[in-house]
Amino acid sequence: MTADTERRAEAGRRAFDLFEGYAVSSVLAAFEMADLLPDLENGTLTRAAVKGRGRDEAALLGASLRYLTQRGLVEESGDAFALTAYGRDVCQDKGYLVWLVGGYGEPLRRMDAFLSGDKRYGADYPRDGRWVADGAAMLGRKDVVPHALRLLDGVEFGHALDLGCGNAKFLLTVCSRFGASGTGVDISPEACAEADKAVREAGLADRVRVVRGDAGDLSAIPSLGDTQLVITFFLLHEILAQGRDALVAYLSDLAGRLPEGARLLIAEVQPPAAGEDRPRFTPEFTLVHALMRQTLLDSKGWSEALADGGFTVREVLEDDMPGGILILAERTR
Repeated sequence: MTADTERRAEAGRRAFDLFEGYAVSSVLAAFEMADLLPDLENGTLTRAAVKGRGRDEAALLGASLRYLTQRGLVEESGDAFALTAYGRDVCQDKGYLVWLVGGYGEPLRRMDAFLSGDKRYGADYPRDGRWVADGAAMLGRKDVVPHALRLLDGVEFGHALDLGCGNAKFLLTVCSRFGASGTGVDISPEACAEADKAVREAGLADRVRVVRGDAGDLSAIPSLGDTQLVITFFLLHEILAQGRDALVAYLSDLAGRLPEGARLLIAEVQPPAAGEDRPRFTPEFTLVHALMRQTLLDSKGWSEALADGGFTVREVLEDDMPGGILILAERTR
C-alpha cells in the first residue's frame, strides 16, 4: 500500500482505493495494448519520444506518465521513463489487466443495461476477442504454460488440435517443443488474425494452420480423426453454459471422433472455495463468466463430467493461476 492508500484506509474512505485501482489498471492495460509498456519495462521511453508524437497524443501520454509516477509505478531515469520496482511487480501480471480491461471492459461497463434487461451480453455488448486472447496468452505464459508442458512430457502425439486457440501461442509452443503438427480453431476473427501472424513469425506455416470456426461444432472441425492431442484452454466452461448434459454430449461426441488413446489437455479455473478468506481472482473470474451466463466446476465436477463423456482422468494439477487447474485425460471409449 502507498502512504496515500494507508491514510485513506485509516480515514475509512475505501472507495478511493477502488477508484485508484480502476484507473491504474485501465492505464497500464492501455499502455500494453498500445505497445508502449515494453518501452517502460525496458526503460527506453524517452522524453524526446513522447514529444515527438502528435500534439494530442503527446499530451495524453505525458499526463499518463505523470499519473503513473504519482502512483509510484513509474520513475524518471535520466532522460527516460522506467517502471519502479513496484511497477515491475505489478506488470508481471499485466496479462490479467489486459484480459479484464481490454477483453471485458465494455460489457462490464454496461452491466446496468444487462441488469435492467434492456440489453444482453453478446448480442449488444460483447467481449473483445483479441484482447481476451492476448491477455489469456500473457497470463498463461507464466502461470499455466510451464505446468502444462510438464504434463505433456512423456505423452506421444503427432498432431495437436487447439480448440479455442486464441492467438495460438500455446499451440505453437507445443508443436515446436514436441515436433508435432497442429491445427488451431477459434471463432474470433481478431484472434485468428493474431494467430496467423504468430504462425508466420514462428516459421511454422508448413505444419501449423489456423481455422476460423466454432469450437463447439465438432462436425466442422478438421483432422479430429488424426489427432492424438486436443487442447481446450478455458473453453469447456463455455460449453457448460448450455447445461451439464450439453457438456457431456460434447465430450462424448469428441471422444467418438478421436482415435483410441488420444489425450485431452484442459485448463480451467475453479470457483472460489467455500469459506476461503478473500480469494484472489476467482470471484472476479466467476462474475465475468456469470455475465456470459456461464458457470464453473471444481476439479471433482470436471472429473465426473469427463468420465460420463468417455474420458479417463490421468492427472489433475493446480497451476499458478489463482484457482487454476490442469487436467490431462485419455479417451477410453
